[in-house]
Amino acid sequence: MMLKKHLYPFLLCLALSLSSGMALANSGGSASASASGGGATAKLEAFVVNLSSTERYLQLSMALQIASAEVGDKIKLFMPKVRHTLILLLSSKDGEQLQSLDGKHQLMEEIKNGVNKTLDLKERDGVTDVFFENFVIQ
Repeated sequence: MMLKKHLYPFLLCLALSLSSGMALANSGGSASASASGGGATAKLEAFVVNLSSTERYLQLSMALQIASAEVGDKIKLFMPKVRHTLILLLSSKDGEQLQSLDGKHQLMEEIKNGVNKTLDLKERDGVTDVFFENFVIQ
């Protein structure tokens, strides 16, 4: 019985930690922040945009590696402005550009720079990398 009483605070803390993490991931907001082995990340809701050639579109899901959890909070606060910036950037691209590996790497840099500029942050203090989770051109 004594062992179980000592486990209750641990189990309660574990349950609260898991539920708060799930609340972040399932919040109705446009981004969720989490910590991973490579640092904190902010996952954005999916984008579907027409490419500059109107007969094609891009469906894109991504996560941003961020310098700190505070940057994740700033992304959430300025999400309408961040999404606006990214929609304008993505819709300015041509499908042919984005199909090459170099084109995807260039897009990653432009996304990183665009979000950091929108948030008025330097790369080392803001978005440090971009991870594409889904990338479909049709």
